Amino acid sequence: MVGIDAAGSAGAAVEWAAAESATRGCGLRIVHVFRPSLPADPYGVVAPMDSYLAAHAAADAVLAESVERARTVASDIEVSAHLLGGTTLGALLAEAGRARLLVLGSRGLCGLRALLARSVSAQVAAHASGPVVVIPPPADGVRPAWSPPRVVVGVGNGGSCAPAVGFAFRAARQRGIPLVAVHAWTPDVPADLEAVHAPASVAEAVGRRTLERALQPWRASFPDVEVVAELVRGEPARTVGARSRGAALVVVGSGHRGHVRAAVLGSVSRSVLQHGGSPVAVVGDVGRDPAPTPPSREAPQGNRAAPSWVRATGSVLREARHAFGRRASP
Repeated sequence: MVGIDAAGSAGAAVEWAAAESATRGCGLRIVHVFRPSLPADPYGVVAPMDSYLAAHAAADAVLAESVERARTVASDIEVSAHLLGGTTLGALLAEAGRARLLVLGSRGLCGLRALLARSVSAQVAAHASGPVVVIPPPADGVRPAWSPPRVVVGVGNGGSCAPAVGFAFRAARQRGIPLVAVHAWTPDVPADLEAVHAPASVAEAVGRRTLERALQPWRASFPDVEVVAELVRGEPARTVGARSRGAALVVVGSGHRGHVRAAVLGSVSRSVLQHGGSPVAVVGDVGRDPAPTPPSREAPQGNRAAPSWVRATGSVLREARHAFGRRASP
């Protein structure tokens, strides 16, 4: 499904969605949310019905133009157009529950303007449980520098990035291009006033193990996908954004759990959406395709239900004990 409006990158979103539908062998549903204004004159009299009919006709024209654009990209797919009512966010989320993928355009705002605008694409990506792809607006006469075709995925800590990693593997296989998995790590901050903390090598080792564990279940299922694992020291949002320039697709996790934290995106997802120039797929941690889960040989059965932050803390402590030997507390 692709949601369109009369501005932003609606045309680019329709073309991308049509090509994706053709590759997946499924139909394309184009939706446009119609909310006509009801202006009144100084005497409080509502404008005649002609203004509503004109606005409705303009919305129908937007849909018809999008259908023609989609068929020029993929003439053999089934394309349907639908005019929706209600709020934009509510209508798109209701329709997205029945789609395999939701595609939206972006107006390309950044900085303070992006915070004030609260773009629909960012709001939908924050609340949707399924994957949402946001297409940036086309560059105005600026030809981007060449970069090798690839799919880039940001790998975070914990197991919540598994749906995003799986989505990235499927996208790379579908396009026949390599997958670049990026994990950013930073040294541990001092735990007390005496500046006692583990050396940077411990944090780097934990980051490397986190990256390999996130990729290992999917390597066996996608042996034909070339994987490039990049462990980078730096801030995650900036690191993933730098590696994603010129990529065919950038995949990030939404980083939310539950309705309260779903109100905002994670820092990495928000930064890539605002500053990235490539299509961005935001995949929630409650995605429909769970990661393969081979039997674990490390954790006993009673520890598998422990929260991810507890398991991550235990990993850091084990690495610290290994580095410090007897100096580390049990």
